[in-house]
Amino acid sequence: MLALVMCLGMNSCKKEATTEGQKEGTEQAEAKGPALAEIVEKAKADGANWTVDEWKEQFKNVMIAIKPMMVELNDIMKNIGGKEGEDPDPAKIAEMMSKMEEVQKKYADVDSLMEQFTDIAKGFDNGKAVIDDEEWGKKIMEELGVPDIDM
Repeated sequence: MLALVMCLGMNSCKKEATTEGQKEGTEQAEAKGPALAEIVEKAKADGANWTVDEWKEQFKNVMIAIKPMMVELNDIMKNIGGKEGEDPDPAKIAEMMSKMEEVQKKYADVDSLMEQFTDIAKGFDNGKAVIDDEEWGKKIMEELGVPDIDM
């Protein structure tokens, strides 16, 4: 599950939208949450020495940092589909694509940072152990309210 979230983070800018209420919530969350770039820098500098628990803490910080983006992505996924069994409305898809472009600009650096963090984690046994712990990933996403997005 955690690996899925990491992959979604890298691809999510292609499929996101936002509303005024979400913008305010996102800005507040970003102000309170850890900066993804700082987490990546910490992982580069100290990741080799982190225990599994320290990696888990940093993965949790990553989830906090990307939560606003994931919420926006989830909202697009909810709004883009038609009724079950029906194809989505082409006009609605065009509107969502426009919103996705806006969000892509807003989260321009997330793809690169997520890829860097994941690559760093995979380079260490303790980091890889956290990536492979899907049960923990699901639990932490639920705890933090990070949506589980099916694409």
